[in-house]
Amino acid sequence: MHSSRALLLALVLVCSAVAPLTAAQSADYDVDIDGDLDIPDRTISTQWGDQTIEAIGSASEDGYLSVSTDGPSGDSYSIRVVDSQQRLRDSQYVDGGSASASFSLDRYDPGTYAIALTNGTETVYAVEPFVINGFDVEQTAADRVESDDELLVEVNLSKVSNDVESPPAGVEVVLGNESASVRTTATRQTGLNYTATVDVASLSTGDYRLYSAAQTGDEVFGEPELVAVSGTQSVSVVEEGSLEDSDSTDGSDETTTTETTETATSTPTNESTTANTTAGNSGGSSAETTDSPTPTDDADDADEENDPDEDDQSASTTESTDTSGTETSTQTAAPSTTETTTETTAPLWGPVGIALVCVVGLVGVSLLRRRS
Repeated sequence: MHSSRALLLALVLVCSAVAPLTAAQSADYDVDIDGDLDIPDRTISTQWGDQTIEAIGSASEDGYLSVSTDGPSGDSYSIRVVDSQQRLRDSQYVDGGSASASFSLDRYDPGTYAIALTNGTETVYAVEPFVINGFDVEQTAADRVESDDELLVEVNLSKVSNDVESPPAGVEVVLGNESASVRTTATRQTGLNYTATVDVASLSTGDYRLYSAAQTGDEVFGEPELVAVSGTQSVSVVEEGSLEDSDSTDGSDETTTTETTETATSTPTNESTTANTTAGNSGGSSAETTDSPTPTDDADDADEENDPDEDDQSASTTESTDTSGTETSTQTAAPSTTETTTETTAPLWGPVGIALVCVVGLVGVSLLRRRS
Protein backbone atom coordinates (compact mmCIF):
# COMPACT_ATOMS: atom_id res chain seq x y z
CA MET A 1 0.00 0.00 0.00
CA HIS A 2 2.75 2.36 0.95
CA SER A 3 4.66 1.47 -2.22
CA SER A 4 1.58 2.31 -4.35
CA ARG A 5 1.28 5.75 -2.75
CA ALA A 6 4.96 6.42 -3.32
CA LEU A 7 4.65 5.43 -6.99
CA LEU A 8 1.63 7.72 -7.45
CA LEU A 9 3.46 10.65 -5.88
CA ALA A 10 6.46 10.05 -8.14
CA LEU A 11 4.22 10.09 -11.24
CA VAL A 12 2.69 13.39 -10.17
CA LEU A 13 6.09 14.95 -9.69
CA VAL A 14 7.29 13.74 -13.09
CA CYS A 15 4.16 15.05 -14.83
CA SER A 16 4.58 18.40 -13.11
CA ALA A 17 8.15 18.65 -14.32
CA VAL A 18 7.27 18.10 -17.97
CA ALA A 19 3.93 19.95 -18.02
CA PRO A 20 3.95 22.99 -20.38
CA LEU A 21 3.71 26.49 -18.97
CA THR A 22 0.24 28.02 -19.07
CA ALA A 23 -0.65 31.62 -19.84
CA ALA A 24 -2.10 33.76 -17.09
CA GLN A 25 -1.70 37.38 -18.14
CA SER A 26 -2.27 39.70 -15.24
CA ALA A 27 -2.29 43.44 -14.73
CA ASP A 28 -0.02 42.79 -11.76
CA TYR A 29 2.83 41.89 -14.12
CA ASP A 30 4.38 43.95 -16.86
CA VAL A 31 7.44 43.74 -19.09
CA ASP A 32 8.93 46.56 -21.15
CA ILE A 33 11.90 46.34 -23.47
CA ASP A 34 13.86 49.58 -23.53
CA GLY A 35 13.23 51.46 -26.77
CA ASP A 36 10.34 49.20 -27.80
CA LEU A 37 7.83 50.23 -30.47
CA ASP A 38 4.13 50.68 -29.84
CA ILE A 39 2.26 48.58 -32.39
CA PRO A 40 -1.42 47.83 -33.01
CA ASP A 41 -2.64 45.35 -30.41
CA ARG A 42 -2.22 41.77 -31.60
CA THR A 43 -2.92 38.36 -30.12
CA ILE A 44 -0.17 35.80 -30.62
CA SER A 45 -0.24 32.04 -29.98
CA THR A 46 2.42 30.59 -27.72
CA GLN A 47 3.00 27.19 -26.20
CA TRP A 48 1.65 28.72 -23.01
CA GLY A 49 -1.56 29.98 -24.62
CA ASP A 50 -2.67 33.17 -26.38
CA GLN A 51 -0.97 36.42 -25.43
CA THR A 52 -1.98 39.98 -26.34
CA ILE A 53 0.97 42.20 -27.20
CA GLU A 54 1.01 45.98 -27.54
CA ALA A 55 4.67 46.59 -28.29
CA ILE A 56 7.67 44.92 -29.87
CA GLY A 57 11.35 45.34 -29.08
CA SER A 58 14.12 45.93 -31.57
CA ALA A 59 17.79 45.07 -31.17
CA SER A 60 21.01 44.77 -33.12
CA GLU A 61 22.92 41.58 -33.75
CA ASP A 62 25.59 40.98 -31.07
CA GLY A 63 24.20 43.87 -29.01
CA TYR A 64 22.44 44.03 -25.65
CA LEU A 65 18.78 43.98 -24.64
CA SER A 66 17.69 45.96 -21.57
CA VAL A 67 14.42 45.03 -19.88
CA SER A 68 12.28 46.57 -17.13
CA THR A 69 9.73 44.43 -15.29
CA ASP A 70 7.12 44.84 -12.61
CA GLY A 71 5.35 42.30 -10.42
CA PRO A 72 3.71 41.94 -7.00
CA SER A 73 5.98 42.57 -4.06
CA GLY A 74 7.08 39.33 -2.39
CA ASP A 75 6.11 37.09 -5.34
CA SER A 76 9.22 35.79 -7.07
CA TYR A 77 9.32 35.30 -10.85
CA SER A 78 11.81 34.71 -13.64
CA ILE A 79 12.70 36.88 -16.64
CA ARG A 80 13.27 34.48 -19.51
CA VAL A 81 14.64 34.92 -23.04
CA VAL A 82 13.11 32.40 -25.47
CA ASP A 83 13.93 31.92 -29.14
CA SER A 84 11.72 31.34 -32.20
CA GLN A 85 11.26 27.72 -31.14
CA GLN A 86 10.25 28.97 -27.68
CA ARG A 87 13.29 27.36 -26.12
CA LEU A 88 14.97 28.92 -23.10
CA ARG A 89 18.09 30.90 -24.04
CA ASP A 90 18.75 32.91 -20.86
CA SER A 91 17.03 33.93 -17.62
CA GLN A 92 17.32 35.98 -14.45
CA TYR A 93 15.55 35.39 -11.13
CA VAL A 94 13.63 38.20 -9.36
CA ASP A 95 12.51 38.10 -5.71
CA GLY A 96 9.46 40.20 -6.52
CA GLY A 97 8.36 43.75 -7.35
CA SER A 98 10.14 45.85 -9.98
CA ALA A 99 13.41 44.84 -11.56
CA SER A 100 15.79 45.61 -14.42
CA ALA A 101 17.83 43.15 -16.42
CA SER A 102 20.25 43.19 -19.35
CA PHE A 103 20.93 40.29 -21.71
CA SER A 104 23.82 39.88 -24.12
CA LEU A 105 22.74 38.94 -27.64
CA ASP A 106 26.13 37.61 -28.60
CA ARG A 107 25.80 34.62 -30.97
CA TYR A 108 22.05 35.29 -31.49
CA ASP A 109 20.99 35.12 -35.13
CA PRO A 110 18.63 37.75 -36.59
CA GLY A 111 14.99 36.79 -36.07
CA THR A 112 12.12 36.91 -33.57
CA TYR A 113 12.53 36.22 -29.86
CA ALA A 114 10.55 37.01 -26.72
CA ILE A 115 10.89 38.08 -23.12
CA ALA A 116 8.55 36.11 -20.83
CA LEU A 117 7.80 36.60 -17.15
CA THR A 118 7.11 33.22 -15.56
CA ASN A 119 6.71 31.70 -12.12
CA GLY A 120 9.56 29.36 -12.94
CA THR A 121 7.75 26.22 -14.11
CA GLU A 122 4.12 26.47 -15.05
CA THR A 123 2.68 29.95 -15.66
CA VAL A 124 3.57 32.87 -17.95
CA TYR A 125 2.39 36.24 -16.68
CA ALA A 126 3.52 38.59 -19.50
CA VAL A 127 5.23 38.36 -22.88
CA GLU A 128 6.83 40.90 -25.21
CA PRO A 129 8.49 39.83 -28.49
CA PHE A 130 11.64 41.44 -29.83
CA VAL A 131 13.42 41.31 -33.17
CA ILE A 132 17.15 41.12 -33.81
CA ASN A 133 17.39 43.05 -37.06
CA GLY A 134 19.12 41.64 -40.12
CA PHE A 135 18.08 44.72 -42.17
CA ASP A 136 17.74 48.41 -41.59
CA VAL A 137 14.18 49.37 -42.51
CA GLU A 138 13.21 52.84 -43.72
CA GLN A 139 9.56 53.60 -44.49
CA THR A 140 8.08 56.71 -46.10
CA ALA A 141 4.37 57.64 -46.06
CA ALA A 142 2.08 60.63 -45.77
CA ASP A 143 0.90 61.51 -42.28
CA ARG A 144 -2.74 61.94 -43.41
CA VAL A 145 -5.04 60.00 -45.71
CA GLU A 146 -8.72 60.37 -46.55
CA SER A 147 -11.08 57.60 -45.44
CA ASP A 148 -12.01 56.69 -49.03
CA ASP A 149 -8.44 56.77 -50.29
CA GLU A 150 -5.34 54.56 -50.10
CA LEU A 151 -2.08 55.20 -48.29
CA LEU A 152 1.08 54.71 -50.36
CA VAL A 153 4.01 53.41 -48.31
CA GLU A 154 7.58 53.08 -49.59
CA VAL A 155 9.86 50.65 -47.76
CA ASN A 156 13.63 50.54 -48.32
CA LEU A 157 15.78 47.78 -46.80
CA SER A 158 19.53 47.74 -46.23
CA LYS A 159 21.17 44.45 -45.30
CA VAL A 160 23.23 44.62 -42.08
CA SER A 161 23.82 40.92 -41.36
CA ASN A 162 25.26 38.05 -43.33
CA ASP A 163 22.91 35.67 -41.53
CA VAL A 164 19.76 36.70 -43.41
CA GLU A 165 18.50 35.83 -46.85
CA SER A 166 18.38 38.77 -49.20
CA PRO A 167 15.80 39.65 -50.33
CA PRO A 168 13.64 38.49 -47.41
CA ALA A 169 10.71 36.15 -47.94
CA GLY A 170 8.32 39.07 -47.65
CA VAL A 171 7.70 42.61 -46.42
CA GLU A 172 4.53 43.59 -44.58
CA VAL A 173 3.10 47.01 -43.72
CA VAL A 174 0.75 47.33 -40.72
CA LEU A 175 -1.52 50.31 -39.95
CA GLY A 176 -3.74 50.20 -36.88
CA ASN A 177 -4.50 51.08 -33.28
CA GLU A 178 -5.74 49.25 -30.19
CA SER A 179 -9.04 48.24 -31.79
CA ALA A 180 -8.47 47.82 -35.55
CA SER A 181 -5.65 47.30 -38.00
CA VAL A 182 -4.93 46.68 -41.68
CA ARG A 183 -2.06 44.46 -42.80
CA THR A 184 -0.77 44.80 -46.36
CA THR A 185 1.89 42.82 -48.22
CA ALA A 186 4.37 45.10 -49.95
CA THR A 187 5.44 44.58 -53.57
CA ARG A 188 9.10 44.45 -54.44
CA GLN A 189 10.18 47.01 -57.03
CA THR A 190 13.96 46.97 -57.57
CA GLY A 191 16.69 45.65 -55.30
CA LEU A 192 15.47 45.94 -51.72
CA ASN A 193 12.91 48.65 -52.44
CA TYR A 194 9.21 47.93 -51.87
CA THR A 195 5.88 49.72 -52.09
CA ALA A 196 2.54 48.99 -50.45
CA THR A 197 -0.90 50.48 -51.03
CA VAL A 198 -2.89 50.40 -47.80
CA ASP A 199 -6.68 50.51 -48.18
CA VAL A 200 -8.03 52.43 -45.18
CA ALA A 201 -11.74 52.03 -46.00
CA SER A 202 -12.25 49.65 -43.06
CA LEU A 203 -10.77 52.13 -40.56
CA SER A 204 -12.70 54.88 -38.80
CA THR A 205 -11.36 58.41 -38.82
CA GLY A 206 -8.71 58.88 -36.16
CA ASP A 207 -5.02 58.36 -35.41
CA TYR A 208 -3.16 55.14 -36.16
CA ARG A 209 0.36 53.72 -36.02
CA LEU A 210 2.23 52.53 -39.09
CA TYR A 211 5.22 50.18 -39.18
CA SER A 212 6.91 47.88 -41.70
CA ALA A 213 8.62 44.52 -41.17
CA ALA A 214 10.73 42.08 -43.17
CA GLN A 215 9.78 38.41 -42.79
CA THR A 216 11.37 35.00 -43.16
CA GLY A 217 9.56 31.94 -44.44
CA ASP A 218 9.22 30.49 -40.91
CA GLU A 219 6.45 30.91 -38.36
CA VAL A 220 6.88 32.11 -34.78
CA PHE A 221 4.09 32.48 -32.20
CA GLY A 222 1.54 31.75 -34.92
CA GLU A 223 2.84 34.60 -37.12
CA PRO A 224 5.46 34.91 -39.90
CA GLU A 225 8.85 35.34 -38.27
CA LEU A 226 10.19 38.88 -38.38
CA VAL A 227 13.81 39.48 -39.25
CA ALA A 228 13.66 43.30 -39.23
CA VAL A 229 11.23 45.99 -38.11
CA SER A 230 11.01 49.73 -38.72
CA GLY A 231 10.11 52.47 -36.30
CA THR A 232 6.46 53.47 -35.96
CA GLN A 233 4.88 56.49 -37.62
CA SER A 234 1.65 58.27 -36.74
CA VAL A 235 -0.93 58.44 -39.55
CA SER A 236 -4.33 60.16 -39.34
CA VAL A 237 -7.34 58.93 -41.29
CA VAL A 238 -9.46 62.01 -42.05
CA GLU A 239 -12.89 62.57 -43.56
CA GLU A 240 -13.47 62.24 -47.29
CA GLY A 241 -12.66 65.43 -49.21
CA SER A 242 -11.01 67.24 -46.31
CA LEU A 243 -7.51 67.09 -47.81
CA GLU A 244 -8.75 68.31 -51.20
CA ASP A 245 -10.44 71.28 -49.54
CA SER A 246 -7.26 72.04 -47.62
CA ASP A 247 -5.07 71.83 -50.75
CA SER A 248 -7.53 74.01 -52.67
CA THR A 249 -7.49 76.65 -49.96
CA ASP A 250 -3.71 76.65 -49.76
CA GLY A 251 -3.42 76.92 -53.52
CA SER A 252 -5.90 79.82 -53.60
CA ASP A 253 -3.93 81.71 -50.95
CA GLU A 254 -0.69 81.34 -52.90
CA THR A 255 -2.28 82.48 -56.17
CA THR A 256 -3.90 85.48 -54.53
CA THR A 257 -0.64 86.54 -52.93
CA THR A 258 1.27 86.32 -56.22
CA GLU A 259 -1.30 88.29 -58.17
CA THR A 260 -1.44 90.99 -55.50
CA THR A 261 2.34 91.37 -55.57
CA GLU A 262 2.42 91.70 -59.35
CA THR A 263 -0.35 94.34 -59.32
CA ALA A 264 1.38 96.43 -56.67
CA THR A 265 4.58 96.40 -58.73
CA SER A 266 3.07 97.30 -62.09
CA THR A 267 0.62 100.05 -61.05
CA PRO A 268 3.22 102.78 -60.20
CA THR A 269 4.99 102.11 -63.51
CA ASN A 270 1.81 102.66 -65.49
CA GLU A 271 1.00 105.88 -63.58
CA SER A 272 4.49 107.21 -64.20
CA THR A 273 4.20 106.54 -67.93
CA THR A 274 0.85 108.36 -68.03
CA ALA A 275 2.29 111.40 -66.23
CA ASN A 276 5.22 111.61 -68.64
CA THR A 277 2.91 111.40 -71.62
CA THR A 278 0.70 114.19 -70.21
CA ALA A 279 3.72 116.39 -69.60
CA GLY A 280 4.89 115.85 -73.17
CA ASN A 281 1.52 116.77 -74.61
CA SER A 282 1.46 119.96 -72.53
CA GLY A 283 4.90 120.84 -73.90
CA GLY A 284 3.67 120.54 -77.50
CA SER A 285 0.73 122.87 -76.83
CA SER A 286 2.93 125.51 -75.14
CA ALA A 287 5.24 125.71 -78.13
CA GLU A 288 2.57 127.39 -80.20
CA THR A 289 1.74 129.83 -77.38
CA THR A 290 5.37 130.91 -77.02
CA ASP A 291 5.67 131.70 -80.72
CA SER A 292 2.76 134.20 -80.46
CA PRO A 293 3.08 135.94 -77.04
CA THR A 294 -0.10 137.32 -75.50
CA PRO A 295 -0.94 139.02 -72.19
CA THR A 296 -1.98 135.60 -70.96
CA ASP A 297 1.69 134.54 -71.09
CA ASP A 298 2.57 137.47 -68.87
CA ALA A 299 0.11 136.29 -66.28
CA ASP A 300 1.53 132.79 -66.50
CA ASP A 301 5.03 134.13 -65.99
CA ALA A 302 3.91 135.97 -62.87
CA ASP A 303 2.33 132.82 -61.52
CA GLU A 304 5.52 130.90 -62.24
CA GLU A 305 7.53 133.26 -60.05
CA ASN A 306 5.13 132.75 -57.13
CA ASP A 307 4.70 128.96 -57.46
CA PRO A 308 7.90 126.83 -57.54
CA ASP A 309 5.99 123.68 -58.45
CA GLU A 310 4.52 125.31 -61.51
CA ASP A 311 8.01 126.53 -62.41
CA ASP A 312 9.10 122.91 -62.67
CA GLN A 313 6.18 122.07 -64.90
CA SER A 314 6.84 125.18 -67.03
CA ALA A 315 10.46 124.13 -67.34
CA SER A 316 9.40 120.91 -68.96
CA THR A 317 6.94 122.81 -71.18
CA THR A 318 9.41 125.43 -72.42
CA GLU A 319 12.07 122.86 -73.16
CA SER A 320 9.51 121.00 -75.19
CA THR A 321 9.09 124.09 -77.42
CA ASP A 322 12.81 124.44 -78.00
CA THR A 323 13.30 120.85 -79.07
CA SER A 324 10.60 119.10 -81.02
CA GLY A 325 7.27 119.66 -79.22
CA THR A 326 6.69 115.89 -78.96
CA GLU A 327 5.88 113.52 -76.09
CA THR A 328 9.56 112.63 -75.65
CA SER A 329 10.37 116.15 -74.40
CA THR A 330 10.43 114.96 -70.78
CA GLN A 331 13.78 113.25 -71.31
CA THR A 332 15.59 116.58 -72.23
CA ALA A 333 13.83 119.01 -69.84
CA ALA A 334 16.16 120.92 -67.45
CA PRO A 335 15.51 123.75 -64.96
CA SER A 336 18.48 125.85 -66.23
CA THR A 337 17.06 126.03 -69.76
CA THR A 338 13.69 127.17 -68.41
CA GLU A 339 15.25 130.08 -66.49
CA THR A 340 17.13 131.30 -69.59
CA THR A 341 13.96 131.28 -71.65
CA THR A 342 12.08 133.24 -69.01
CA GLU A 343 14.75 135.98 -68.81
CA THR A 344 14.73 136.63 -72.57
CA THR A 345 10.97 136.60 -72.94
CA ALA A 346 9.62 138.49 -69.92
CA PRO A 347 11.54 141.87 -70.32
CA LEU A 348 10.18 142.44 -73.87
CA TRP A 349 6.65 143.06 -72.60
CA GLY A 350 7.12 143.97 -68.97
CA PRO A 351 7.13 147.47 -67.40
CA VAL A 352 10.84 148.00 -68.13
CA GLY A 353 10.28 147.47 -71.86
CA ILE A 354 7.45 149.98 -71.95
CA ALA A 355 9.59 152.55 -70.13
CA LEU A 356 12.41 152.14 -72.64
CA VAL A 357 10.00 152.68 -75.52
CA CYS A 358 8.75 155.89 -73.93
CA VAL A 359 12.29 157.23 -73.38
CA VAL A 360 13.26 156.52 -76.96
CA GLY A 361 10.12 158.31 -78.17
CA LEU A 362 10.84 161.44 -76.11
CA VAL A 363 14.42 161.60 -77.35
CA GLY A 364 13.20 161.36 -80.93
CA VAL A 365 10.67 164.17 -80.47
CA SER A 366 13.34 166.32 -78.91
CA LEU A 367 15.67 165.85 -81.86
CA LEU A 368 12.97 166.67 -84.37
CA ARG A 369 12.22 169.99 -82.61
CA ARG A 370 15.89 171.02 -82.69
CA ARG A 371 16.13 170.34 -86.39
CA SER A 372 13.06 172.38 -87.10
